[in-house]
Amino acid sequence: MKIDLITKFLPTSPKIAFTQIGAGDLVIFIHGIGGNKENWYQNMEVLSKNFNVVALDLRGYGESEDFLGPMNFLDVADDIQKLILYLGEKKCHVVGLSMGAQISLYFYERYPDLTQSLVLCDAPLGFQDFTENERDKFIRLRRKPIEDGMDLTTMAVNIADTLIGKKSNRLAYNKLVESMQKLHKETYLKAIDTFVKSDHYNIFPMLDIPVLVLVGELDNLTPVSMAKEICSKINGSIFKIIPNAGHLSNIENPDEFNMAVLHFLSQI
Repeated sequence: MKIDLITKFLPTSPKIAFTQIGAGDLVIFIHGIGGNKENWYQNMEVLSKNFNVVALDLRGYGESEDFLGPMNFLDVADDIQKLILYLGEKKCHVVGLSMGAQISLYFYERYPDLTQSLVLCDAPLGFQDFTENERDKFIRLRRKPIEDGMDLTTMAVNIADTLIGKKSNRLAYNKLVESMQKLHKETYLKAIDTFVKSDHYNIFPMLDIPVLVLVGELDNLTPVSMAKEICSKINGSIFKIIPNAGHLSNIENPDEFNMAVLHFLSQI
């Protein structure tokens, strides 16, 4: 079922699009590098029965405005802080997937007093062990299809084949392709650079709030072993595997994902 949500806008520069439903403690969902706020609608529908849930389009994504200059995760953290204040809230639970998990960590680092808990979903450990040349090669390979003129649909299909855990899960597969078709190309290129050059690895041991580390059982990009290593770096964190899911655990198995997040939040 797809809930029908009205897009609202945070009156900042750039303007940030978001949707909101429910009442209670604030939960903010942060999408990944190829996503947008609609990726969370199956999760928002369930969590809104207990919480005030918000999903935003990051700057340069979805219905949010584009921006000048590079993608800076601290700028994105500032966008989220402004959104929280705009909503009249003082604290929030943050749920971030992949790049969204990286941004969640930067948000905590910058605004610890606003962060009630973190849910890190299919999170990257980081590229701290890559040489500069290895990082540059990783970026070049991912920028090349766009720079060579590949259309978003073809790129989306190619990427979906690597991220979805079970190819038979056509619903999740189609959702990912649809999501990536809405990408702003320039933002996507900027985000690739920032995703790889992020130094969020150093933030894991700093966390002193409740943290849930979720990972899809079939995630090949940020596998179970990586999630376990992340968990080992965060004192008191909780580890949970989402069965029958790859890198997009919230889309591929929303029932198990929602149950895990609800159980975690109910203990806080």
